[in-house]
Amino acid sequence: MLRILETLTDPGSEKANEDAFGHTSANAWVIDGATDVADGPLIGNETGAHWLANEASTLFEANAARYGSDLQGLVRFTMETLSLRFAQQKLREPNGRHEWPSAAMALIHVGKGHADEAKLVCGNFADCGLILLEDESEEAHVYGVKHTSREARAMSRTAELIEALAPGERPFENAAVMDYLRDNRRRQNTPEGYWILGIDPEAAAHMRHWEIPLPRAVTGLLFSDGFGSIVFDYHRLDPATLVRRAVMGGLRSIIAEIRHIEAVDDPDCLSWPRFKRHDDATAILFRLE
Repeated sequence: MLRILETLTDPGSEKANEDAFGHTSANAWVIDGATDVADGPLIGNETGAHWLANEASTLFEANAARYGSDLQGLVRFTMETLSLRFAQQKLREPNGRHEWPSAAMALIHVGKGHADEAKLVCGNFADCGLILLEDESEEAHVYGVKHTSREARAMSRTAELIEALAPGERPFENAAVMDYLRDNRRRQNTPEGYWILGIDPEAAAHMRHWEIPLPRAVTGLLFSDGFGSIVFDYHRLDPATLVRRAVMGGLRSIIAEIRHIEAVDDPDCLSWPRFKRHDDATAILFRLE
């Protein structure tokens, strides 16, 4: 049984929160819209990232029960629908693939496996993640968050671009930063690039996928990278401690520590290279028994 203990979503700035989340009796998900690098307004009342994250979340909620453990089917249907809606609602033709809205995602379904044993199915794109901590276990299992060589190179290039900014210059107003980001987005959902939730249904076939037996009760955490940063970027906690802290002190205490790191320890984004001082942060804490 999936029992939701707590949820949190905290915007990284005064702009619209580009994270979305939701849950049903058997499913839960977190979606992290990729910050727009479009040449101007393209879709939605806020940003393309906000539009896509919220549209996808609504579609997950409406259709999760119909697809059950077939997360690939649910994701494909969602992206097919997003593609149709994008074609109908766009304000203009995109100037290139870099303008297509996209998002990271972690999505779970809880059901039955062999011999009627409880089973969790997880689907993932990019750097949203899932942590599972069994009762009495010292170490947690992590799904969906990993630093590849491509991500390591991206971190190095991000550091170079941040250091090259003029005093007071905002990254998203810098031509070199925008050229770098747009070039990266042109590779989304291509064999030469990376696969992500968006308006290209072909990406569903490339979604990371796990089927996880659940012989014992576990506590779990679904999160966007803005929340997971305290483990995977700032290295202040390990995954198991993050889950325990969330249970004992609540999700709000963790986001407070993240914001302190970003605002006080590294306000110039140099120690941990990033283009935004604060990122949107979302988490779902749950129990499976």
